[in-house]
Order: sequence, then C-alpha cells, then structure tokens
Amino acid sequence: MKKLFLLCAAACCLCACTSGLKSAVKEGAIAPAFNDTLLDSNYLWVRGFGAANPAHTSDSQRRIMSREAAIAHAYQRAAEVLYGADLEANVQVVDAVSSGSTIDTSAQGVIRQMELVSTEYMDDGGCAVIMRLDRKRLQAAGLNLEVK
Repeated sequence: MKKLFLLCAAACCLCACTSGLKSAVKEGAIAPAFNDTLLDSNYLWVRGFGAANPAHTSDSQRRIMSREAAIAHAYQRAAEVLYGADLEANVQVVDAVSSGSTIDTSAQGVIRQMELVSTEYMDDGGCAVIMRLDRKRLQAAGLNLEVK
C-alpha cells in the first residue's frame, strides 16, 4: 500500500511539474480553444499547424508535408514573438461597403536550436506540432523576454 501511495504521489508531482502547451487536437480535429504561444520560466513554447495537400494521393506524403508546414508555421510564430511582425493592411470600400480586405504579415529573424516536442495528426491529414526554445539560449542571444 505504501508503494502504491508513493507511486501515485510521484505521478501527481510529475503531472504538476510539466508545463508547456497542451494538445490542440481533439477527436481528430482542431480543438475549439487552445494557446499558440507560451513563455514560461524555462522555455518559449510555440504551436504550428500544417494542412495536407488533397492533391497528394499517399497518406504518408500528406502527413510528411503537413508536418513540414506545421514546423515552418511554428518557426514563424517564434520569430513573431521574438522579433515582432511587420503588418500591412488594405481595405477597399466601394459605395460605402467594404468590398475587400487584406492583411499581410512577415517576420524575420534567426532562430537556432528549437526543439520539436510533439507532433499530432488530424483525421484529415493535417498536423499540429509543439516546439520549444530554451530561455537560456534566448538570453545568450541577447533576447530577454518577460514572462506574462
């Protein structure tokens, strides 16, 4: 009984000590609510999503390419958090009615040694990844973000 109690206590402690982003996939699709980025005392956590190309006939090809797109998306999010994003917005109004609106963003920066923490696939072949970057590496690069 004592061993069982110690095992349960250790499991609870382990669960309480884990941090980072939680899954954004629920029942094979994107969950209705989730966080994209998180800055804690140890890491910058980012999530990326990638969609599968329906033109690819192989499940493996769809999964591989959606994973690569999700990783690229996570890198983009990390660059936006670390360096900011340039925004350009345009709205066209015709006869007092908006007939078109575009918002373009770009981010640029160097991100080294991000770690891929998890990969999840959705039923449609899309992919969600979670990546993290150690705050010690950020501080060594002169980036000292504050925990919010």
